[in-house]
Amino acid sequence: MLLVTAGGLVAAPVVAQSRLDGSGQAVRAQNILSTPITKGRAWRVDIGVASLADNNFQRQPQGREIGALRITPVIDGGVGLLFGRQQLFLGGQVGRDFFINKAQFNRSLWALGGGVAWQVGSRCTGVVGAETRSQLLVQVNDQIRFTPNVQKTKSAAASATCQTAGGLGFGGTVRHDDVSNDTIERAAFDFRSTAYAPNITYGNSRLGQVSIGARIADVVYPRRPVATPAGIVGDGLATLNGRLGYSRTLGTRVQVTAGVSYLRSRPKPNLVLAIDQTGQIVAIPREPFTGTGYDFSVGYQPSSRLTVTVAGDRNFTTNQNVGALFTVAQTLSADIRYKIGPSLTFGIGGNRGTNDYKGSFVSPAEQQLRIRDRFEGAYASLDYSPRKLYSVGFEIMHQRRKSNPATLDFKSTSAALRLRVRLGRG
Repeated sequence: MLLVTAGGLVAAPVVAQSRLDGSGQAVRAQNILSTPITKGRAWRVDIGVASLADNNFQRQPQGREIGALRITPVIDGGVGLLFGRQQLFLGGQVGRDFFINKAQFNRSLWALGGGVAWQVGSRCTGVVGAETRSQLLVQVNDQIRFTPNVQKTKSAAASATCQTAGGLGFGGTVRHDDVSNDTIERAAFDFRSTAYAPNITYGNSRLGQVSIGARIADVVYPRRPVATPAGIVGDGLATLNGRLGYSRTLGTRVQVTAGVSYLRSRPKPNLVLAIDQTGQIVAIPREPFTGTGYDFSVGYQPSSRLTVTVAGDRNFTTNQNVGALFTVAQTLSADIRYKIGPSLTFGIGGNRGTNDYKGSFVSPAEQQLRIRDRFEGAYASLDYSPRKLYSVGFEIMHQRRKSNPATLDFKSTSAALRLRVRLGRG
């Protein structure tokens, strides 16, 4: 069955629908914002260079691989100010991606964000802030093929958490994201999302911690039009993820976390126009998807030098960078860290999993419907940080994807080198 859209005919949606980030920098621990919180009355400036060599940077099938070397100088800074017990923070980043012998892909990147990490009394804390960033859509471990597209993101978020003396905690977050792409090829991937995530926790040292939470999101793709009996509207969906979780430390060496989830996704609009086998335009319903998810993590630290982590999950995501309304993903990963010395850490790990694409669509960027893919990867890393002033990191990674359709198959081997010098006070 074919859907009628403003751009033509596409297949109907399915019923029941590394450690490195896109800039090559090491992924930092994040709060509700990616802007780091500079604590106290302090400032910092990180001057760094990240290089990434990839033998298949455009994620092409075997026989069509093209290698590339990307060098990204970046200046990343932050300022913190204290007003009583309230922490103000401001951060920014500026840099440029240089592709050796492929200057047509060179683009600048920048980011700016800030907010307040607030505290009321001794038991309630939270963060309120906003940020904006612009960078090439280059994600070394994502499902997409690389094009010289700059993606701009605007985000605003707030969180609050309170803890009682008896071990009961409650809180929540709210976040709004607006993502736009600067090429016509990827216009259908523009994205707006508003999400709410309330949670309740209870725990103590003997019991561990039990948590009940949910994530409720409303997602709109404003430049992905679909035809409905009421006219042309932007595609979208409403999602719900309700989770019951438990975590506990066993002895002094083992940390266990596990959770089960109820998943529900409802396409918006739920009634669209399509052309049936007789050539007639008919209205068809898009049924909601419901299912179950899970997550688990086991961390084992037999000594001060060695840490082993095994994790897995099943969940759905609304990845605005792939040609599907949403994705049901299952992953399994393992990571081993060993401190060779006080300043040198060696790591090795891998992951594998599947992506089932729901509500697939075609676009100038993706001209075949995504159905399913299996992926696996392995990596090894070496990080040297003798002092806070500077650090050096190296990582090599191999990944492979087997897809339906097979034109999205790829293999890739990449190596990354990161150099950083930190200046600052406080």
